[in-house]
Amino acid sequence: MAALARLFRYLRNYRGQTVWSLVLMLIAAGMSLVQPLMTQRAIDLGVTPGQVGPVVFWSLILIGAAVVSGGLHLLGGVLLSHAGQGMAFEIRNDLFKKIMSFSYSNLDRWRTGELLVRTNSDVNTVRMFVRMGLFLMLQSIIMLSGSLVIMYQVNARLSVVMFIVLPGTLALFFVLAVIIRPLFSVVRDKLDAVNNVIQENLSGAKVVRAFARQAYEEERFGTRNDDFLRISLRVGYIVALAFPFLFLLGRMAVVLVTWFGGTAVIENLVAGTAEGLTLGQLLAFNEYALLAVFPILALGFTLSMLARAAASATRVADLLAEQPDLTEAATPVSADRLAGAIAFEDVSFAYGDAENAVEGVTLSIAPGEKIGILGRTGAGKSSLAALIPRMYDVGAGRITIDGIDVRDYSLETLRRRVTLVLQETVLLSGSILDNVTYAHGGSARGTYARSASARGGSAQGGSTRDGGGGAPDAPPTQPDERAIEAARIACALDFIGEKENGWNEHVGERGTGLSGGQRQRIAIARAILADPDVLILDDVTSAVDASTEKKIVSNLYRHLKEKTVVIISQKINTIMLADRIFVLEEGRIAGVGTHEELLETNGTYREIYDTQSLEIRV
Repeated sequence: MAALARLFRYLRNYRGQTVWSLVLMLIAAGMSLVQPLMTQRAIDLGVTPGQVGPVVFWSLILIGAAVVSGGLHLLGGVLLSHAGQGMAFEIRNDLFKKIMSFSYSNLDRWRTGELLVRTNSDVNTVRMFVRMGLFLMLQSIIMLSGSLVIMYQVNARLSVVMFIVLPGTLALFFVLAVIIRPLFSVVRDKLDAVNNVIQENLSGAKVVRAFARQAYEEERFGTRNDDFLRISLRVGYIVALAFPFLFLLGRMAVVLVTWFGGTAVIENLVAGTAEGLTLGQLLAFNEYALLAVFPILALGFTLSMLARAAASATRVADLLAEQPDLTEAATPVSADRLAGAIAFEDVSFAYGDAENAVEGVTLSIAPGEKIGILGRTGAGKSSLAALIPRMYDVGAGRITIDGIDVRDYSLETLRRRVTLVLQETVLLSGSILDNVTYAHGGSARGTYARSASARGGSAQGGSTRDGGGGAPDAPPTQPDERAIEAARIACALDFIGEKENGWNEHVGERGTGLSGGQRQRIAIARAILADPDVLILDDVTSAVDASTEKKIVSNLYRHLKEKTVVIISQKINTIMLADRIFVLEEGRIAGVGTHEELLETNGTYREIYDTQSLEIRV
């Protein structure tokens, strides 16, 4: 409940709508509470022969009060709906900002399905409670307490029945809420598991089909879905059994009131006395009894919503409370440019509680130097690369760029001036041009009118398809000279020109529609266009043929002379032209030198070279 209360702070920007909705609700509830008294007046006056005027008068007043009360309820509901939607909008924004602040290690702990459920489904559950649950809860409390007070004033003896039955019924509702609330947390966790399987199968759809594992994945999903079904049914059974029983208790209270009250009215009529309970009072009392019973049922529904909202609010609050593992210094260093001198000083690093992936590494890279890093799978190459732009923090030692600890730089400076191209090439939905110019936010492009000459086989092309690059009928776009040059260096210009729509060719989610080699070349062009001072390529030419790979590396060395370039690879042909090559083995530096020097002095390097040379000859 505390987590839900904390989320209510998001209503501060909508306090006007919230307050006015509550005021209108109070007025509407008050008008609903006086309507049975109007009914009483109309009936008691109508019992006297010839008294038609008062009946008509009070009936019209009753109709007017009902119309105004309904209108106020409607207006209050609209205002509260606006506040609830605004609250959800604010929470989702903060959740997204929080996720964007996560470092690699944070993302290692959270699965995509969990983040999706918490950002969407859990936020909507909280929103629905504010929109409906909060409205019903406050309305029910007002109607219940008001009905009990007026019933006592109408007939104190008859109200004893309601004072006995209703509090007991309400107590059962609270017991139900205590029992069912933990189950809703389990329901959300099971839903996380279902969404994780869906997300994994969508992102890894090609792998699943490549190994014909559809049946296995269907069984795995069926197991998660069955778990979700079982706990959902358990909650549903409890609610389905509890509500009819509680409704029966409420109806029994009304029946008892009608029995005892009706008996008293008949006795008064037989005795011919004007004292005691009148027929109008009995009907008014019955209306108040119903007004008291239905709020209790509404409270039961509300408590169920409250239990769901509390469980979801806890999950949302947990995500909001997650702190990024990487934080900036109190006064971070910002720089427009870096010289690119990198130094590792006895650096060690491990993922969580695992063994060190990097162990006691000490090395230095001069500004503008072209470095190759070689090692077998699991040697720590990617881990070493991720430490330079501070995707992870070192466990021991320190890394400096231009003599300043990377932890002292602002993250904005590090990420702008040091670009890491990952092994797993990820492109975004949109056009090829959208992806190449991503780091520039589209500034490395221009627009031109659609024309027949621009629709041929050139690198420009036809209209943009819908998918992120603009509206489906928007005019096509073309790159500026910087984007064209970046694509040329990455050897991507030729295949872009062969596409039907050139630069405006649509790229699907994660780069579908392009081959692995094409995706890698687009990623390299994107990194080059970002104009970093330090460029780190982590095995990003693995899907490119040897000839194209050699040309890309040669282009990088020729066109990025003043940039510090680090190329990580398992293939010697990729890094053999580097100024220096670092050989990694089990997270440690096992050798440093040029290609020729390492062939002479380093057994690991020579063994890898001989193995790859044999594979080429075979």
